[in-house]
Amino acid sequence: MGSDLISPLLRVALITSTAVALLLLVRKPLLRQFGAALAYAAWLIVPLVAAAALLPAYARPQLLFVQAPYAVQALVQQAAPAALPAQADYLAVVWAAGTLVSLLWLIVAHHAFLRRAGPLTRKGNVYVSAAAVGPASMGLLRPRIVVPHDFAERYTPAEQALVIAHEQVHIARRDAIANLAAALFGCLFWFNPLVHLGVRAMRQDQELACDAAVARRHSRQRRIYAEALLKSHTGPLHVGAGIHCHWQSPHPTKERIMQLQHTTPGKVRRSAGRIVLALLAAGTFGATLSVHAGQAQAAGRYSIALFVKAGSNTEAPFRIEADAFGKRDDEFAVPRVVAETGKPFSVASEGWRAEVTVRPGTAKNDVWLATRLFRNKELVATPTLLARHGEQATVKVGEGANAFTLAMTVTPQP
Repeated sequence: MGSDLISPLLRVALITSTAVALLLLVRKPLLRQFGAALAYAAWLIVPLVAAAALLPAYARPQLLFVQAPYAVQALVQQAAPAALPAQADYLAVVWAAGTLVSLLWLIVAHHAFLRRAGPLTRKGNVYVSAAAVGPASMGLLRPRIVVPHDFAERYTPAEQALVIAHEQVHIARRDAIANLAAALFGCLFWFNPLVHLGVRAMRQDQELACDAAVARRHSRQRRIYAEALLKSHTGPLHVGAGIHCHWQSPHPTKERIMQLQHTTPGKVRRSAGRIVLALLAAGTFGATLSVHAGQAQAAGRYSIALFVKAGSNTEAPFRIEADAFGKRDDEFAVPRVVAETGKPFSVASEGWRAEVTVRPGTAKNDVWLATRLFRNKELVATPTLLARHGEQATVKVGEGANAFTLAMTVTPQP
């Protein structure tokens, strides 16, 4: 069961890491040429390629095919090999424990931030915190703007209006939902530092996109907006805002102020940016399908001839559970199954049950046969055999009447 989880998890982690690395490289040029809104929208590519990596693998993708570089395909195939059952079970436990700890940490940080905010008092269209928490937009289903108790003293009326306008943009775009999705993605891939760098960069681009939206609507008040940003350092900085959109974010204030000085891209540049983003998304989606298809094609299928002996009875009946059966060898009356890489089949006889998973070996003509042996539903042994194509590999446990023998001869299917 662990291999069914770990293999796709590693594949998604590697492919999304490549997408995040690409976006970290191109986000500055996108920001400079096409504006903050498009740079922020580009982060949608990460969940797009994650979904593509989880689609059923076809040798020839039907939706879209963009040939990924051979080096990328080789990297994914070598860095995310199919784990053996024992390794996969161990990795699955470690991953689940890390995910659980990350989720608990996120929940604790969220509630700690709410406790710091203290009681909220409604004043017009905002809520005033009893503490120095805010300005921020809080909540998923019923978002609201929270300001600190000294909001009126710290900011001028013009600055207050711009700060509130900034938080209203967050609410209108439902950025808290995007932050929650990014936080959950970080919890699932807690072991991947690139994912955490990507989440931080996405949150930064989110703030820059909100700044750009407010500056476009209030183009004559950019200086006032910049002064409000500078004043954010006069109060305490709460970096544990979790999924909330916090005005006093830990993102570089200098970059936000410098971005305000840039001219808002015109319609032609924005249209060109959308075309560039669409091509980038289509290319990464197609390349992901190409890599995924390459793995499926490399996985292959194997024809496995079986010999089963339970106890001293060589004629003991046995049952096979497999997705496909090969042609019966009439000369020796040998049953065959056709197994795909990573998909187990089972053989049962006289209270014994063997679950076998075939995986390619390191050498070209080698295969691993990962076996789980059960006696009356109790796991007895988990031997893993390394066999060559066309040569018989045998598993035997017990002695005399309690013995069980399973011999397998593996040949690759064309």
